[in-house]
Amino acid sequence: MIKTPSKKILIVTGSDYTDQVYQAFVDARSLGHRLYLLSDGSFEPKPGIFAKHFTYDLRKTKEVLDYMKNQPDTFDAVTIKTSEWLTPLTALLAKQYGCIGNDPKVAFNCRSKYHMRRELEKAGVSIPKFRLCRNFDELKSAIDEIGIPCVAKPVGGNASYGTFMVRHKEDLEVLRNNYEKSIDYLKKLAVAHDVFAFSREEMDLIGIHDHVDMVTDYLVEEFMEGPEISADSLTQDGRTTIMGVADQIRMRPPYFVQLAEKMPYVCPAKKQKEIANLVSKTVSAMNIQNSPAHTEIIFTSEGPKIVEIGCRIGGDNIHDSIFQTTGYNLMYEAIMIALGEKRNYDIQLKCHTAMEYLLPDRRGTVGKIRVPQAVRENPDITEISIECAAGDQVEVPPTSFIFLGYVCAKGGTPAEAQKNLKSALSQISINIQ
Repeated sequence: MIKTPSKKILIVTGSDYTDQVYQAFVDARSLGHRLYLLSDGSFEPKPGIFAKHFTYDLRKTKEVLDYMKNQPDTFDAVTIKTSEWLTPLTALLAKQYGCIGNDPKVAFNCRSKYHMRRELEKAGVSIPKFRLCRNFDELKSAIDEIGIPCVAKPVGGNASYGTFMVRHKEDLEVLRNNYEKSIDYLKKLAVAHDVFAFSREEMDLIGIHDHVDMVTDYLVEEFMEGPEISADSLTQDGRTTIMGVADQIRMRPPYFVQLAEKMPYVCPAKKQKEIANLVSKTVSAMNIQNSPAHTEIIFTSEGPKIVEIGCRIGGDNIHDSIFQTTGYNLMYEAIMIALGEKRNYDIQLKCHTAMEYLLPDRRGTVGKIRVPQAVRENPDITEISIECAAGDQVEVPPTSFIFLGYVCAKGGTPAEAQKNLKSALSQISINIQ
């Protein structure tokens, strides 16, 4: 047996990982590779996984690059799981070390909804009509041009933060209030976590010269009505493979926060092929060459249209749900692609999963949180993620778009997975006072 040469792999993250993701790291280590972590220091990783843990304020892209350049270590691969706002930094680090990865400009184009729309438009990918708005007056003009109904969303947003719909003329009466509340929320989030912002200097460093404000610049887009799905794929040397497709259930307009998800998306073979072709075309249009990608699609009356694409693994339950339904660990695959190891996939359905977010139904303070041990130990409950703590202040849109957590279950059929999920949810309670 030929022993794989030991490689040094840098993992970039803004948050801690699930057990399945840590298993990917264990598997990579078992091949003789050494793993290193770069984070903001907000969590302590599991012991014995990483040879070294670099910590820095990841909001400061140029400083992070200089900090890592001054370290004695160099790396053979750089990759990321989910942290959308860190994809340009990951690409810059890969370039700095001469590793396989996306071009930094490609990563930024996936981050900025405006630049994303322009790239897809140039390639002839089906997208909604859109206009860039830098202030409230431009927002109103764009609504007049696009027409009602339409959707307003921040250029640098993710998870539908700050996104709202203008359904009819009466909504124009509260437009300024919705816009200003959303902007205030995004500014607070950007200051606390910087999940949106890039400075002009950082954009120049990436190679972006048509600057945007990722927090306050908005897109107005035509409203796309129809079922929504997300598709997670892996691309190596420009060849794309769909690893999982999820049926997304979102909040009723005027807001678009995701409520639940089912995987896999059940549809005829013809539609599966249509999805695969559209995802491949979109990945190619964005020039994603070697990385995971997360693509969101709405099936409108005019045909499927792209909502957005990110050059990373889908967030929240996506990674673990794909592991449950296919047996493939996307983090491990992302590492192998970053190393240049040739990959081939045989996707066979193992089960169905169902996920539901825990959302606040009112403004208030989180009180007692109850998750019975029997639910935690139930083998049909694959994930329980509680993102809040007693004493946290919570709000509802448009003041806040944050969820309290989520629960994911599996079953042999979609109905069985849903039944197992509902049983778990009925036993979990988060009191809001």
